[in-house]
Amino acid sequence: MNKLLIAVMMMAGLTACSQEAKQETQETAQAVASEVKNEATSAADATASAAQEAADKVEAAASKAEEAAKPEEAAKPEEKAEAPATEAKPAESAKVDGKAVFEANCKACHGGLIPGAPAVGKKEDWAPRIKQGKDTLHKHALEGFNSMPAKGGNSSLSDDEVKAAVDYMANESGAKF
Repeated sequence: MNKLLIAVMMMAGLTACSQEAKQETQETAQAVASEVKNEATSAADATASAAQEAADKVEAAASKAEEAAKPEEAAKPEEKAEAPATEAKPAESAKVDGKAVFEANCKACHGGLIPGAPAVGKKEDWAPRIKQGKDTLHKHALEGFNSMPAKGGNSSLSDDEVKAAVDYMANESGAKF
């Protein structure tokens, strides 16, 4: 009987320990859950704050870009006003870097990969075109010719930029423009 009494007491003790352990585990779990929730809230607040800062920076950059564009727009009417003067045109053309325009806009087709498009540096491709003269080459580039669209498909290029790129390509291919 003593053994049975001891076994019952041990089971009661284990049950009590289990109850205490269970309670401690629940309290710990609740504390961890609360901490995780607080950290998630802080992270969400930090992310929202960072997103707002980024949006503010983008807005500021856009405003600066608009302000930077305004002087250019103001300068364009002056350029147009000067255009009738014969001395103003060569000065503007001299400022344009034909190679840079070619690299950014023309190289995709005139780099030698597109059949039918004269490749820069290939004199045999350019010779018949150069014979037509500088004005004809400029006209074809500005207005489009055969499968080449006007201004090479980039309507944002100025006439002087297109002409400078044509002169660069032709000169690299045997012309002396």
